[in-house]
Amino acid sequence: MMATRTLVLTLAWFAAVNATASVLSWMLATGLLSPRQRDKSRLQLTLRLFPALASIVFAGALFLPSHWLLEPRDANETLGLAWYALALAGLWVLVRSSARALAIVRTGRQLRIGERRATVDIAEVHEVDGLGGVSLAGVFRPRILIGPSIARELSSAELEVAVAHELAHRQAFDNVARWAMVCAPDFFGGSRAARRLEQDWHAAAESLADARAVRGDSVRAVHLASALVKVARLAAQGPAAPPVPAWSTLNDPPLLELRIRRLVTGAVPVATSGRSRLVPAAVTLGVSLLVAAPACAGMIHRVTETLVNLLP
Repeated sequence: MMATRTLVLTLAWFAAVNATASVLSWMLATGLLSPRQRDKSRLQLTLRLFPALASIVFAGALFLPSHWLLEPRDANETLGLAWYALALAGLWVLVRSSARALAIVRTGRQLRIGERRATVDIAEVHEVDGLGGVSLAGVFRPRILIGPSIARELSSAELEVAVAHELAHRQAFDNVARWAMVCAPDFFGGSRAARRLEQDWHAAAESLADARAVRGDSVRAVHLASALVKVARLAAQGPAAPPVPAWSTLNDPPLLELRIRRLVTGAVPVATSGRSRLVPAAVTLGVSLLVAAPACAGMIHRVTETLVNLLP
């Protein structure tokens, strides 16, 4: 009985915090961000993932420990329908997220059947039959995949800078960010505001990867522009492979014209450091939770008990 009540309350808090944070992210994304702020990829990613992160942290790291420690084992309060409705909503969000993650794994495995070391003289590059482009495949242990036609058609200089582009994505953990946005357990995903954040982040990430690949060299920029054109043409000629939303791909038709124009005119943004801030952010969050959890435990438990008595 105690375990069931704890599970229902945890899922209900997860749904309530998630919904509240989703509204906040929607408000910030639709009305409160200036055009200049919309160009900042880290801000876009933070806003997109805020509902999922806030609800997971509150429900899993704050509410659950406090309730398990402070709730009497012989407590017999009856939870109202509102708690069960919220719990079902939270469970639905988590199941939907898990299904998306499994679909990404399944599609990725299908595409990587027949993967082999590439014949080109570039380390960490693998060939896959049927792939008409260059991709950074995988999320936590990504590797670069190319199609046989890419190895034949691109010059060594073009292929080198194309691979450098995907390596820049790997260094920035962009596939992790893509996977997190696609699979984020929240009510925010799928909304127009969330899709715009994802599209703006994607455009900024591609621009930064281009900048890190060319390293301010106009010759490398021309090689990358040429590679983009050739890969786009080859992708249009062959059968389209099923897309994997969490993978980075060099061929990106909606951004093709903009990227080529920036590369050939020297308008590529200055490359920033490719170092990810994921580890420092995770350490900061962990330390903050260690400090906040004991201080907030009593208050969270009292608020929960009050709501259990008030909600129908």
